[in-house]
Amino acid sequence: MDEHKADDSSKAEGEETRSREALENKYAMVQRLGDGNARAYGLNHIGCGFNNLYSDSHVFADLERAISILDEAMQYTSAFSSQFAKHSSDLGGALLQRFNRYSNTVDIDKAIALCQYAVKVTKDSDQDLAKRLNNLGNCYLDRFNQCGETEDIDKAVATGKRSVALMRDGDPNKLTALGNVGSSLRRRFERFGNLGDLTEAITLQQTAVNRMQDGHPDKPALLNNLGNTLESRFDRLGDIEDLEKAILFKQTAVNLMPDSHPNKPTLLNNLGSAVQTHFQRLGDVMDLEKAISFLQAAVDLTPDSHPDKPGRLNNLGNAVQTRFQRLGDVMDNGNAISFLQSAVNLTPDGHPDKPSRLNNLGGAVQTRFERLGDVMDLEKAISLSQAAVDLTPDGHPHKPNWLNTLGRAVQTRFERLGDVKDLEKAISLSQAAVDLTPDGHPHKPVWLNTLGAAVQRRSERLGDVMDLKKAISFLQTAVDLTPDGHPHKPRWLNTLGGAVQRRFERLGDAMDNGNAISLFQASVDLTPDGHPDQPSQLNNLGSAVQRRFERLGDVIDLEKATLLKQTAVDLTPDGHPDKPGRLTNLGVAVQTRFERLGDITDLEKAISFLQAAVDLMPDGPPDKPSWLNNLGAAVQTRFERQGDITDLEKAISLFQATVDLTPDGHPHKPGWLSNLGDAFVHGFRNGNLSTHLQSAILLFSTAANSLTGPSVIRFRAACKWGEFSHICGQSPIPAFERAINLLPQVAWLGTSLTIQHAQLTEAGDEVRYAVAVAIELGEYEIAVQWAEYGRSTVWQNLLSLRTPLDDLHKAHPELAMRLQTISQQLEGSLSNSHIPEDTEPGTSQDLANKATTLAAEREEVIEKVRKKPGFEYFLKAKPFDKLAPAAHEGPVVIINMHERRCDALVLIPHDLPQPTVSIVNIPLENFSYVMSTKLFKEFSRLLSLEGVRARGERQAGFRLPKGKKKISFESILADLWVHVVKPVLGGLAYRPGDHSRIWWCATGPLAFLPIHAAGNYASNVIGEKISDYVISSYTPTLTAILDQSQPKTTEDFQILTVAQPSTPGASPLPATEKEVQRVQEIASGIRVDSLIGDKATTARVLQAMKQSNWIHLAYHGLQHRFDSLKSGFLLHDETLELSELIKQPLPKADFAFLSACQTAMGDEKIAEESVHLAAGMLFSGCKGVIGTMWSIRDNDAPKVTKVVYERMLKDGKPNRKEAARALHEAVKELRESGADFLSWVPFIHMGR
Repeated sequence: MDEHKADDSSKAEGEETRSREALENKYAMVQRLGDGNARAYGLNHIGCGFNNLYSDSHVFADLERAISILDEAMQYTSAFSSQFAKHSSDLGGALLQRFNRYSNTVDIDKAIALCQYAVKVTKDSDQDLAKRLNNLGNCYLDRFNQCGETEDIDKAVATGKRSVALMRDGDPNKLTALGNVGSSLRRRFERFGNLGDLTEAITLQQTAVNRMQDGHPDKPALLNNLGNTLESRFDRLGDIEDLEKAILFKQTAVNLMPDSHPNKPTLLNNLGSAVQTHFQRLGDVMDLEKAISFLQAAVDLTPDSHPDKPGRLNNLGNAVQTRFQRLGDVMDNGNAISFLQSAVNLTPDGHPDKPSRLNNLGGAVQTRFERLGDVMDLEKAISLSQAAVDLTPDGHPHKPNWLNTLGRAVQTRFERLGDVKDLEKAISLSQAAVDLTPDGHPHKPVWLNTLGAAVQRRSERLGDVMDLKKAISFLQTAVDLTPDGHPHKPRWLNTLGGAVQRRFERLGDAMDNGNAISLFQASVDLTPDGHPDQPSQLNNLGSAVQRRFERLGDVIDLEKATLLKQTAVDLTPDGHPDKPGRLTNLGVAVQTRFERLGDITDLEKAISFLQAAVDLMPDGPPDKPSWLNNLGAAVQTRFERQGDITDLEKAISLFQATVDLTPDGHPHKPGWLSNLGDAFVHGFRNGNLSTHLQSAILLFSTAANSLTGPSVIRFRAACKWGEFSHICGQSPIPAFERAINLLPQVAWLGTSLTIQHAQLTEAGDEVRYAVAVAIELGEYEIAVQWAEYGRSTVWQNLLSLRTPLDDLHKAHPELAMRLQTISQQLEGSLSNSHIPEDTEPGTSQDLANKATTLAAEREEVIEKVRKKPGFEYFLKAKPFDKLAPAAHEGPVVIINMHERRCDALVLIPHDLPQPTVSIVNIPLENFSYVMSTKLFKEFSRLLSLEGVRARGERQAGFRLPKGKKKISFESILADLWVHVVKPVLGGLAYRPGDHSRIWWCATGPLAFLPIHAAGNYASNVIGEKISDYVISSYTPTLTAILDQSQPKTTEDFQILTVAQPSTPGASPLPATEKEVQRVQEIASGIRVDSLIGDKATTARVLQAMKQSNWIHLAYHGLQHRFDSLKSGFLLHDETLELSELIKQPLPKADFAFLSACQTAMGDEKIAEESVHLAAGMLFSGCKGVIGTMWSIRDNDAPKVTKVVYERMLKDGKPNRKEAARALHEAVKELRESGADFLSWVPFIHMGR
């Protein structure tokens, strides 16, 4: 706190009459004077004496007496008297002191009026003008400090500078006045953030200090104020040298000031605050202890009646609260609250510092809530912070600070009680703090950081990715506005890193994980050793690096993560509330290293760390079950490694404790139940006790039927329930039915398609197992339902789930938004397990109540949706009778591949009075999942050797295949014929020459193999090839071919042709232009829109697609082998990716011919899917698509195109349903012309 030196002349006049008795005696004598001027002079002299007495004693009665007598003196002073200016200035100075005690604005307004008049009537030549200007400047400054009017601080600076300019060099008051101007400039900097003000303030104050002789009574005050200004520059720019200079100046001020001096406590207080800031910067606990010692001394030296006592108690309370946050001693929190409460109690209403002290007390009480959980403390904290806001007028420079604190308290109440209105209010308060703070203000980044954290929390609660984007923007701005070296920069970087990492967890973009690691690393690098934030930052960095290890598998990342977490634990003092959590994180990392490297000592260490975490945490905190679960998992792992049954018994005991401590409805409970079930399964396998297996089945079914918790966890539990029920001889159908019904939630649309891929890949094998069991039990219709719901899982999700949701948005937007919001909360924030260290969670019961309420709301909304016309099967599997029409034009063969068994479920149409569909199961007894995997690997290797799987290359000419390779290709097609296709055709009693239509729906590795070309090509006998019997088409799902309608040809029927004979950056394809010319020639009389070369930009092609019925694309296709959503068409300006294509509905599209490379080859990572460009066109609206599995010869495309379009456009009438038969004939011509396998096999037809 700066000391603003007033004019010392009045003090000098009262030096000789210090005692109250002497002053009162003199007052009695003056009252007997008859001359008015003499009486006025005497009364002024006595009033100044009482004022000086107050300065020493701080007895308020002395100040009141001074004001009364000085006011009386004014009544006897003529406006024309030479003493009028002095008497006005003296009374103004006394009123200023009373204002500083009680903050009555009447006093400061009157003081300013008197000082203004004193200045006005004082001649420029009068040597006292400078002193009176100095006093007036101090009045303006103090009113600014209370009311925040920007006009006052500008006047304070201007008046102070005028005062200094009038003083001659050598004037004993000039250096003091220079220091006062510096203090005003510093306060203006704190209001507006102009560094020029701060630089000028330091120059003036440094000049005053350098010129003032040691021993001068004002030297300590000047040193103190210079220290304050340097500290302000440190707060802005973060240069530690500024802070250390500030401490040095303040320490010197304290040393120069005698212990008996009334201002000694002020200097001790300011020194303590600066040393505390040094602790906050560098984290040395010795600094904090010193600071508390200085602040305690300042309090002890200050009498209870002193007006500065509340402020010093406030500063001491803040320092002790900081020690609590550093060391975790609850007694410190209690003592801090006691000091801060005393500060509030001693501060009169209306005092300018009352809001600040209420705000600080509220913060300490909120911390006690976070430690002990008493909601009454939280309500009290909010009430205190609200009072601070209410007492502060708009425009006051501190208003944003109080708004920010109140916002954080209200957000904490949201975390505790879950009322979203609190979160909205917190955001509103934080936004107001940002809006009220001018750009360039040093606190603007603080408010932006708080606002960003609150908006991020709303994103987590409501699932709006746009909120997360906004939050990251706010947090990034906070970082950008904070200069390097600033003490807050590491904290802002850490918070930003947490938000970016959260976006990675939400959307799965690997760049976010990398950026988060960079931000966390920068935060760690900028944080000095010993800083209290260092352990948290190290822990967050370690968690992000471990997530990268989980994604990429680099053991170096795992080693680094473990080291970081170990350091975080080592730096966290015993007793700190975060110690158990960091021990748990370390234990999990070390256990992961054991699982990767197999060193048993790592497992022992992990168990030790996890046990220590559990031992340090009393029952009750919401994290206790999680830590018990982690410990149980580690002990179970040791059992699996070493076989000691006592470890299994201990693991079961720990898992049981985890379950018992977790209330029903808690999002983590299904996981805990499943883990306990797994442990009982181990017990069954090692002791063969049926009771163990029955217990496991009960636990898995309870977990699966929970309405809350991550859907993936509940899906896995349902699958285990089905598996072990089957082993026990119980019906597994209800269990697998539950698993199938959870599929929509596993692939909830709030997640990115990339995350859906990852989650549904795991689900694919489980669904195929369920289908195999259903077939085994003779439940063929159920098997078809489940196969349809699980096969081609991403496309099943897109076709059967996204479209109804889009339709729901159009038909019933309120229901759609409500469902999306609730589901994203249930699948997101309430179930997230990868969260950086940040907010304090609510109790387990609170979380359970929130999740249960949301789950019930979701079920209620879904039931309402299903009552709407057209939404009867919303988010659930269609019954068989709704799927059967997919086979009305010919058999559909669903091939289910699983290690348990392989089968072909064939949907066969029957022409009765009413068309029906039956199911025939044809077991593929001589085929296995292992065989299909081997065939796929051989096939993929063959294509790579031939160079047709190269990224985006459409071959202009092939090498002639060598004999061995040709035999390999023949052997693959022969194996498919013997083990898959021939049994199916035989089971259907097909004969050569039938040429019936048939649709293939394959799963697993079989989805990538050319079933349509199966045959024994070493034989010329008719009946040894699939093409002798049927015309093959593929479909990713039954749903994709349910629509059998043939659209009527309208006058606006249009064919779009696109050709890229010379794609920038790719090899030329000269025949593409000829190819599209063929289409135009055949389509004479039909409107054709042709885009060739540089006209074929992404925007133009997309727009033309939306306006066209048939689409013919002749250019380079790009099939991304490891991320199918990045597959696309190479247009003139950029690649049109599959991820964008499926977002673009093509309302008129009926048929597409993709005459490019690899347009029908799927994603090898996802064995259950057939995710490729051709299927993408189906999803976008096309009923039928011709595509290619790999690169085709440039000269072959026009030949196939000609045959296909001549049949499809026969007699000038477009007929999309002729596409499959037309392609069959075109490929037959190509094959019989002597073309090799690589030329004719890649062409396929999908859809109708």
